[in-house]
Amino acid sequence: MALSALPFLLLLPAACSDDDGPTGPGQPEFDWSGTIEAGDQLDVRGVNGSIVATTVAGRSVTVSAQVRGNGGDPASVDIQVVTHGDGVTICAIYPDAPGEPPNRCEPGGGEQNGDSPVTVDFMVELPADVRYTAVAVNGDLDATGLGRPATLVTVNGSVVASTASLLTVATVNGSVDATLAAAELDGPWSLATVNGSVTARLPATADATVTGTVVSGTMVSDFPITETAPGVWNGTLGSGGPSVAMSVVNGSLALVRTF
Repeated sequence: MALSALPFLLLLPAACSDDDGPTGPGQPEFDWSGTIEAGDQLDVRGVNGSIVATTVAGRSVTVSAQVRGNGGDPASVDIQVVTHGDGVTICAIYPDAPGEPPNRCEPGGGEQNGDSPVTVDFMVELPADVRYTAVAVNGDLDATGLGRPATLVTVNGSVVASTASLLTVATVNGSVDATLAAAELDGPWSLATVNGSVTARLPATADATVTGTVVSGTMVSDFPITETAPGVWNGTLGSGGPSVAMSVVNGSLALVRTF
């Protein structure tokens, strides 16, 4: 499946650092570190495998990866690092698929497709004030303690996020669990899956406007919400504010009060 064809995928600018150029192919271990300024962007893009991100103090960013063959050739996957004026993009580049455009790693996107059993599991450490994007096809995404806008997209996998800022999360087959790690939202959230569940965890004091849509399933809430049409729920938390849009086709929605 080509990542560029995903309807959920947002193309964002990448972030700047002090290292560039691809690594050599076939490395079973990958380690990269650099410095990214506040407000710049880190993109990590895989195909098969998880991407786990945590925040750290300081300006240093570290991205490491474990490559496993699973019956395929680990040397066939090249992990590339691309830097430019706004940030850094790191991609697991798989062999080109016959009849498909060449795979490439580019700021804000790039073609990634193919059919390979090789997995690349990324581990990321970044400052909380760096914008972040993680994209996979087959793999779970986990991001904890984020403080700037983030986009987390996978196809077959679940997503767990904790953030104090804007958040866009999308999967097709998997669940979404997002926690607001601040007293108030400072921008909109969009949480979506096709087959799975979506949970948004907000503090009791949050000011937000909530919309939940379900094609086949239910919604439960610790906050006052109203079903305004079949499968559509709306609610105003506190004095209203940034939107929290939750959607699922086959599954359930939950709006949970954290404290």
